[in-house]
Amino acid sequence: MRRLSFVLIGLLILALSGCGQKAQTPPPAPETPTAEIPAETPATPTTEDRNPTAAELGREETTELAFTVEGETELIPVTLYIGQGYSIYIPSEGWRLEKWVDDGIPEDTWESNLNDDVELTVLHLGEKTLEEAQTWVKAEEDDYQLVEDKQGGLGGTDAGDREMLEVRFHPSGSSMYAVLYKYPMEAAEGFGTRLGVMADTFQIME
Repeated sequence: MRRLSFVLIGLLILALSGCGQKAQTPPPAPETPTAEIPAETPATPTTEDRNPTAAELGREETTELAFTVEGETELIPVTLYIGQGYSIYIPSEGWRLEKWVDDGIPEDTWESNLNDDVELTVLHLGEKTLEEAQTWVKAEEDDYQLVEDKQGGLGGTDAGDREMLEVRFHPSGSSMYAVLYKYPMEAAEGFGTRLGVMADTFQIME
């Protein structure tokens, strides 16, 4: 009887051990691929694209120019215009600016509001030498009979339209600028004088 009890107890233990087996641990979920975070690309440094201020050029932003016409001197308010590599004083009123690029040559032209035939133009002639610049201007302004002066500038008249043209050249390193101004022959004493004073204020940025 005792032996039977031991057998029953043994069978019960085996049954319980079978039921008490640990549940299998489920396999780990496959790892979700993580998107690669690209390394930060350093920002490319940019050069500030702006013209210097009048103060940085050591010039007044506004001032007055003295124009002597027919023996009388008048003071005219002018404003400093800062262009591509240069600056120049232009009367604060009475002139309008037109900008364009002609055959790769940047041109800034101011025309008088009183007379469309009166204008001052600044040309950036690139790396032309003085001789090349003179030749280029003569070809562009072939209506004028231009003669070289002692400073290398050009001047002459268009007899047909009764206009005058004066050209001043300003080399700067490998660059060449030209300042041209035109006016009717009968306005030589008035507009011609004023344009000459304006052209005198042209300066190249160092």
